[in-house]
Amino acid sequence: MPTLTTENIINRLQKPISTRFTAGMLVSSTYYAYADTKIDALSEALAKNDDIFACAVVDRAMKVYGVIVRKDLFDILGRRFGRELYYNKTARDMIQRVKSFPLTIHVFECAKIIQKDLFAGAQDYYVLLDDNDCYSGIFSTKDMLIFLSRLTRIDIEQAKRVVSRIIKKEHVMKTKRLHIAIRTEMVQDIGGDSYYIVSSKNKNQHIIAICDVSGKGIAASMITTLIYGMITSYDFENNTIENFLIQLNNFIFTTFEGERFVTACFMLIDEDEGMLNMFDFGHSLTYLLRNNNMFKLSLKEINIPMGIQKLHTVNSGKTRIEPGDTIITFTDGIIEQRNNEGKEYGIQKLQKLIIDNNSFDAMKTIDVVFSTIKVYKRTYPQQDDMTLICICFE
Repeated sequence: MPTLTTENIINRLQKPISTRFTAGMLVSSTYYAYADTKIDALSEALAKNDDIFACAVVDRAMKVYGVIVRKDLFDILGRRFGRELYYNKTARDMIQRVKSFPLTIHVFECAKIIQKDLFAGAQDYYVLLDDNDCYSGIFSTKDMLIFLSRLTRIDIEQAKRVVSRIIKKEHVMKTKRLHIAIRTEMVQDIGGDSYYIVSSKNKNQHIIAICDVSGKGIAASMITTLIYGMITSYDFENNTIENFLIQLNNFIFTTFEGERFVTACFMLIDEDEGMLNMFDFGHSLTYLLRNNNMFKLSLKEINIPMGIQKLHTVNSGKTRIEPGDTIITFTDGIIEQRNNEGKEYGIQKLQKLIIDNNSFDAMKTIDVVFSTIKVYKRTYPQQDDMTLICICFE
């Protein structure tokens, strides 16, 4: 039943009961006035109620003629001779005709219909109708944007929780001959960097990967989760890493249709043979530290970043690793970090830093790099995600 306000000039419905994700969730006003209400009386009632920003204009059967927006009405009446011109007008004479939607329409379907209004920036109003086409409430573009914003925030928080379970800030692993340490620092809650380690059950072999997804946010988290799911469920005991990488690339390409790509380096390290087999997909930031010298590990023919096009073969390169060797791979956020003068840290500084502080302790090396970068950038903000993998071979 409607409740009456302001001497029965403006009436108010109970807020409609709506199921989840229907437009009824958006209702921010249930006020209405009858079509024959005089404008002078209506404007006086609105002036006494600052919380009424819009009300519907209806007939006695609650059929909607249109909407009166408080601000627009007062703008008209505030013009020269405005009150004199509209003094004897009725509410029906002053309505704005607006779009109407069923109370039960799905909120996403509704958002699709008013998409242009949402992007236009103005605050537009819409009425909702019940099963009998009677007035049930008003919502605006602002209400829709707030709803979508909250929903996006919830999605981002959920994506953040999922990624944080997959990609820990730090990871340390020791095997028969390897000491592996990893650290990642994101700019946003959900960044584009990720890393993965998969060890063979039957052989002393390990797949170690570093990835950098183009873009950030939910799309990046989807690819991070996709890679994690595939790499942890793939049967490497009976299939080659080459087949896995081809399938992974093609799945990313098919899923995102080339709109997202991943620069990555996948390394297969055989502890017993002392062999590194590297698959570089546009990463090109992997180095070998040996006898206080750093050498860039690169392929004769590098693979294009994952997800750009379908692949049938992948290129790789093998390197013999010796006791005392350290393998360093990182994302470009480290060397591209700027200081207050706008200068990048650069690869030369990083190489010298690692050589000068080589203690054959993977985590100590990582600590030195990140603490040095922090001092270097001073108050300049971190620009990109930073991930560093250090692998010491005993």
